[in-house]
Amino acid sequence: MYRKNLAIWKRTLTASAMAAVLAVSSLSGGTLTAAAEDVIVSDENDADAAAGAADSAADAAEDNAEADVVVTDVSAADSNTSDSGTAEADASSDSDTVVVTGGADDDVTLEAVEDVTGQETVVEVTDTVTPVDAEIAVDHIDLPEDFMEGVDISSYASLIDSGVTFYDFDGNELDEEGFFELLADCGVNYVRIRVWNDPYDSEGNSYGGGNCDVDQAIRIGQWATEAGLKVAIDFHYSDFWADPGKQFAPKAWEDMTLEEKIEALNTWTKEALTEILEAGVNVGMVQVGNETTTGMAGETDWSNMCKLFSAGSAAVREVAAEFDTDILVALHFANPESGKYTTFAKILAQNEVDYDVFASSFYPYWHGTLENLTETLSTIAETYDKYVIVAETSWAYTLEDGDGSGNTVAEGSNDTAYGELTYYDFSVQGQADEVAAVISAVADATNGIGVFYWEPAWIPVQVYDADADDAETVLAENQEIWETYGSGWASSYAAEYDPDDAGVYYGGSAVDNQTLFDFEGHPLESLKIFSYVKTGTTAERVIVETEAETELLDTVENLLENGDFEDGDTAWTVTGTGGGIKDNETSNVWSGVWCLHFWSDSDFAFEAVQEVTLEPGVYTLTAYLQGGDSGDDDTFTMYAVVDNGDITVDCSLTGWRNWSTPTIENITITETTTIEAGCTVNASAGCWGAWDDFVLYRTGDVE
Repeated sequence: MYRKNLAIWKRTLTASAMAAVLAVSSLSGGTLTAAAEDVIVSDENDADAAAGAADSAADAAEDNAEADVVVTDVSAADSNTSDSGTAEADASSDSDTVVVTGGADDDVTLEAVEDVTGQETVVEVTDTVTPVDAEIAVDHIDLPEDFMEGVDISSYASLIDSGVTFYDFDGNELDEEGFFELLADCGVNYVRIRVWNDPYDSEGNSYGGGNCDVDQAIRIGQWATEAGLKVAIDFHYSDFWADPGKQFAPKAWEDMTLEEKIEALNTWTKEALTEILEAGVNVGMVQVGNETTTGMAGETDWSNMCKLFSAGSAAVREVAAEFDTDILVALHFANPESGKYTTFAKILAQNEVDYDVFASSFYPYWHGTLENLTETLSTIAETYDKYVIVAETSWAYTLEDGDGSGNTVAEGSNDTAYGELTYYDFSVQGQADEVAAVISAVADATNGIGVFYWEPAWIPVQVYDADADDAETVLAENQEIWETYGSGWASSYAAEYDPDDAGVYYGGSAVDNQTLFDFEGHPLESLKIFSYVKTGTTAERVIVETEAETELLDTVENLLENGDFEDGDTAWTVTGTGGGIKDNETSNVWSGVWCLHFWSDSDFAFEAVQEVTLEPGVYTLTAYLQGGDSGDDDTFTMYAVVDNGDITVDCSLTGWRNWSTPTIENITITETTTIEAGCTVNASAGCWGAWDDFVLYRTGDVE
């Protein structure tokens, strides 16, 4: 029998009563409702009766049920033997636990059983787990019953307003009620909703990103609550996106002193949360800040940040008490690979910040290994007695773009595993594999209580095909919809608040290929992952080939010395201003902790180069580049200087950690010679970014 460790329910019984239960169950002819069972009796004094219960069950079932009794109290072992031969005693531990394992055909119920001795014994019954038929392969994961399997669905209302239609697995159109019921049917039990203070410009135009104000949170939260889902509210304490790259204070707080901001944050939190709860939303958790790795509400000093955290937490505690409800307080950070989480947790403790949950983002293309995630979260949980979760994760099922706006993961952007990073297939199976792996990693962590998938429904408002005859028309219509209904990641109106990022790169969904629905709104099989992990599936695992590049350093010899900069400036010559090889840049590296970083508050230009001697052959040079806030005339160039001239490739910046992979192929060397490989940047004030992981490798012989 496949044993499931998780108890699905508990009752208080005596061991004598359990004996009667097993006997009645075995004689029931299969008419009772529970499945094959494990029964755990944690009372050493009733060990004899438990052994007798196993015998009674086996005898009554006329050998159709086989039961094993495991008595792990040494002092009771001698008295726990079986007359029927179907139960065995094992005194291998000092714990006071008796385990009775029923046969595969047994049924068990604890209904209508009376306490016949008055001695209370905890009985835990667990169902047999039977893998289900499915189109994707999923392994069973032991999860607590209340493990959070959540989705951040913050863009949903704006998509509906934009005319987007979602469907169930049979192709039926879904209204709002049906959509959230579909989520629940697929195993989702929590919905996360981001909330911005005032995401509108001076004329009342939306910044986009889902129009995520308090009213929108109530709207989504009510739909979720009606479907039986709990809600996590994610207060950004900003008027638009807050993440490690920016933590702008709300417009109304920009000129406040710290003390004024503390009071404003506390008051706003209480008012917003009260309004949400009064609307009937079943809030189970509140985040005080979003990815607050580098700051919150315009504050970057940790002492000041902790005062803001405390103000938000106090507000949540006060409102929860007023409504007589339990609400967890979560603090949310990013970049677990940085090694800084334990420092963050220590600072929070030193400043006596009151919170329940230490939350982390985890995107495989940015955030290191799952082993590190589990270890780091466990350390925090054990040291500071906190729950831990992953508040954001996602994975692409395709590298195609669906709306014409470009995606975070695409060909040449975050699509290549590097260093210790683990990549999955860019397929529905790969998507399910990633989610299951993150769930397993959090479940393995001490006090791990949940995982949230980020924006599984942020699909195109209209499907864009660059090769279609109407491509230009569809893109123009999409842009108008994003501006009108706020259903893109940012509208042009956001330039007033965030001129350097949203004001430049505004557009549609940047994750339409990481959703759990296809571009037209039909659910993918990976949406069922939240249910499948509880049972496993019968499908055989099939490896799907993708267009993702293979990790170069695993397959080729890098002919550049210190191409990843992990040895500092060894082998490289950097001249000019604004650029330098730096460590502790984990939010800007492709791998490791060193990179060639650049930024200046005035116009700047620099070059980084190294010489390498090559034998005759054909070579390829590649690197990784990311950054933002570049001017129209800024240039970013990678080059190779060979005997027959300079070979260059021009590059551009598309945003924080949106990595491009400039590549120069067919570098032909006809005789042994020394070449130069490097890059140049000529940029305007405020431009920022990083080069990382230059690789020069041989691809063939000269013909």
